[in-house]
Amino acid sequence: MVKFENFSFGFPEKDLYENINFEIKMGDHAVLIGSNGSGKSTLVDLIMHAEKYTYDGLIRLQKSCRIGYVSQFVEHETSELSVFDFLAAPFRTLMEKSDELCAKMSDSDDLDKIYEEYQKILDQIEAVDAYNYESNIGKELAVAGLTDFAEMPVSKLSGGEYKLFFIIRNMLLKPQLLIMDEPDVFLDFENLTALIKLINSYDGTILTITHNRLLLTQCFDKVLDIENKSVREFPGNFAEYNTWMLETKVELFEHARDFDEFLEKQDKIVEKIRAIAEMTAEPKMGRQLKARATYIERLRKMRGEDPFIEDHDHEFHFCFKESDDENVLPLEIKVEDYALAYGERKLLEDISFTVAPGEKVAIVGANGTGKSSMLNDIFAELEKQYPGEVGYFKQVVEADKELMLSGGERNLKQVEELCEVSHRALLLDEPTSHLDIYAQIELEKAIKEYEGTVLIVSHDLFAVTASADRILLVEDGTVREMSGRAYRKTIYKKYFESDVFDAERKRIDTEMKVTSLIRAGKYDEARAVLGMPKKN
Repeated sequence: MVKFENFSFGFPEKDLYENINFEIKMGDHAVLIGSNGSGKSTLVDLIMHAEKYTYDGLIRLQKSCRIGYVSQFVEHETSELSVFDFLAAPFRTLMEKSDELCAKMSDSDDLDKIYEEYQKILDQIEAVDAYNYESNIGKELAVAGLTDFAEMPVSKLSGGEYKLFFIIRNMLLKPQLLIMDEPDVFLDFENLTALIKLINSYDGTILTITHNRLLLTQCFDKVLDIENKSVREFPGNFAEYNTWMLETKVELFEHARDFDEFLEKQDKIVEKIRAIAEMTAEPKMGRQLKARATYIERLRKMRGEDPFIEDHDHEFHFCFKESDDENVLPLEIKVEDYALAYGERKLLEDISFTVAPGEKVAIVGANGTGKSSMLNDIFAELEKQYPGEVGYFKQVVEADKELMLSGGERNLKQVEELCEVSHRALLLDEPTSHLDIYAQIELEKAIKEYEGTVLIVSHDLFAVTASADRILLVEDGTVREMSGRAYRKTIYKKYFESDVFDAERKRIDTEMKVTSLIRAGKYDEARAVLGMPKKN
């Protein structure tokens, strides 16, 4: 369906890909991963708009391939259509066009032209199964567990809910290739689990960019990993890929070491022959010297470049105080009788809670419950009382057109700027969004180690369970307090058969440990961690 052959591309300030080769086949559920700024979104844009770019190599795309696209940010319609009508709209438009053309054919002088248009519409109707759109919509809503939303006005949906239904509409339109760029961003946990069900039940071809650890572990049967300007292609799930990738890197580094040791021995032999040849001036020794030198040169070409381990050099440290002044203490955050409403619609009422000095508290809950608005109001009040002493991570940062940064790079920049200034408290609104896995882990670690007070709004359950002491669950217009452990148990009991969080933590620990051992040249120890047999 899509094939890249010996493909190279970059911008004047940065090369992105060098001689890459990979293929997405019909029916693949492929995930595209890579560190922030590695070129994932650009690769997607190249698939959709190759004519915009100048590049080396080939992009082979199936002729007349219909591509559906879901971007990172989906503009929320304010229509009063119901969810069902919103999903049905493109199909009804096709049916109306079909009826109009049928009516025209009865009294048209140019019947051939009208019939040609009519046939095109019929082909489109057939391609998207528009005759059965009502039952298809019902099935998709049932799969995602969202049947109760069918009659809700689109204007009443939260941003995350709207994005999920936008994804469903794209799936219902049955594109030959559905591309989704971080579809999970800003989805609450309920909607994320619905997205997992939708992806796994989808019978078309998907290419998805994501850093979401739940999505990675629960979906996809092909992995495309951008690293060091190349793309690794692996037919299998993410866990299988991760194991294969680590084992392969151990073997590559061992092979390079053994090759280098062999080349070093050959160099020493050549030096001995050269010394003898210079002493004796025998023609035979000169010919041996030339033959061995030619052989070594061929070996060096065979060896190729050094194997590569990406340096995930994220290191965050939030500063609590600029000096050793013992009088500087973490802030207490106290909320009393807080209320939030949009017009006549009340979201929150009589909300009161306290975050103790130095405590790490996470606010969680469904999309549209007012979490981010409440956090913003808390920051505004704290800023009045303690100007410059409270750091604030904003959920959405506008793109810098001059720097051409990706969403992940913009958020990394925002985190790094917070690290440069001392604060007595941090308010963080979805701080792990768009960040690659390694940046997420370092950020979780930095939050946990920070001496000040932290109040974080997040849908990222890994971030919540890794860094929060206590949970404030927003539901039904109020706040319910839970321990981190109780919240985690609730999630397992309701959604998962096994401890996916613990499994992911062990996977990350293994990857970090093996990577460190490879860098130290301790390949036998790396093999032992991975359960690989000892090398003979």
